[in-house]
Amino acid sequence: MTADPHAAPRTPIPFGGLVALTTALALNWFAAAAVASPWFSWTSLLLFGCLLVLIGRISAAGLILLLPLVITRGATMLSLLVIEAGAYMPEVNRLGAPGDASASFVAFTAVFFIVFALVFRRFEALFIAYARSPMLDRLVALLGWPVVALCAALGAIAFLNGAQTGFPLLDGVDRFLYRREYSSPLVLILLDNKFLLAAMLGAIAFAPGYRPMLKPAATGVFLGLTGTYFLFGDKFFTILAEVSFFAMPLLLARQGRLAGTMLRLAPPVLALLFAALAATLHIYSGYGRLPLGRTMTLVGERIAGQGELWFVATRDARRMTHWDTYLVNRNIETLDAISPPATAFANSVETYYFIQRYAPAKLADSFRKNGGWVQLTMGTEAMALVTFGWLGVAAVMTFLGILLALAALFLRRGFASAFPLTLFFAVWTFLQVYVAAQQASLWPIAAPGQVKRLLLFATIEIVLLAFNRAQVTAEAGRERAAWFRRSRTA
Repeated sequence: MTADPHAAPRTPIPFGGLVALTTALALNWFAAAAVASPWFSWTSLLLFGCLLVLIGRISAAGLILLLPLVITRGATMLSLLVIEAGAYMPEVNRLGAPGDASASFVAFTAVFFIVFALVFRRFEALFIAYARSPMLDRLVALLGWPVVALCAALGAIAFLNGAQTGFPLLDGVDRFLYRREYSSPLVLILLDNKFLLAAMLGAIAFAPGYRPMLKPAATGVFLGLTGTYFLFGDKFFTILAEVSFFAMPLLLARQGRLAGTMLRLAPPVLALLFAALAATLHIYSGYGRLPLGRTMTLVGERIAGQGELWFVATRDARRMTHWDTYLVNRNIETLDAISPPATAFANSVETYYFIQRYAPAKLADSFRKNGGWVQLTMGTEAMALVTFGWLGVAAVMTFLGILLALAALFLRRGFASAFPLTLFFAVWTFLQVYVAAQQASLWPIAAPGQVKRLLLFATIEIVLLAFNRAQVTAEAGRERAAWFRRSRTA
């Protein structure tokens, strides 16, 4: 009860690999800055793959829980490859060109991921101690069917609502406009909590203790919900992240043979990828109205959008150190606001900073009319560079690596216990750091209301830890007493 039976054997930290990768990243960045060439975006992509292998060697469980960020940062690497090949970026009105954007991005991603992996490895055993107890296991077993039924009910309600009002994917309605004007509160609950529902269904589908009928039911509901998300126009990478949350319990259970498990999962994952890609192409074709050539151009521009903020920041804010007091104060102002996202929009911080500075007038007006409902993505490194300089980016990514490791350790405990309440707390906490690491948002991790929620979750988990420990200790005491009686009788 005090350790995870599925944990991979602890191996020494690969210091040689760390030194070799660090050297390769530094040389790659130096060469890319000295000799501009699109080839360095390819070498940077290769180094990103080497980084993931190294993270897996440091902590297999850490790499599994890092998957949502691996997906988004892998997408950014692909985006920067397209940008450095000359793609146009309409949101910032720039034409891409070779440079060191890819090389610098993979270097800072390495800082982020390696700090994460080292912290996660150090404290993993501590966080999963007493995650379960006999009584909690019985409660988890009782909650299996209600959780699946709740997820199925939310999916059915959303599907019926879409059938009445029209699905964004089929009717060509922008998904943000649909959410704001046509969606019901219950549909928003489903769409806004897809990662949580995927994690809870995955914990049921891949747990060894549930009844046989429950596990395929959880998988079936997950597939049905994923199809519903497609109909509501969710993005390609959002679907991938949802799938990764569902698969986390399976991968954690098989972390000792992770490579083989990934190969076996490849066919269904590829099927989902192609389905998501088909939906993406349909959306960008104007829902079937545009020719293939124009559709591919639009998709290319969309791909470029993932890395465009880092590209413009590395072109226009190349300073080793910097401190922008105005931007720092504007970010701090969002923390005490009644609506931090609205204040961030009004103050032109987070990714809104780049909208105000770079977007063409017509597009900027469109963003303003949406009132902050729509924003650009992957702005944390770019905002850190603009505000603090190169060294500031390294400091910010180090801090986020530590913070994400703590959130992932909480999520690790949630999957170890499979208790829906713990999973709810853990997924919510993980997503706050996820948003901060993607969108340059300070308020999800530092606003007073957010901090109070985190403290409440921590308090409840400490109480649950004490309960589990007492249960396990009492059970062990009874077992020792029974052994002593048997030995005396013999």
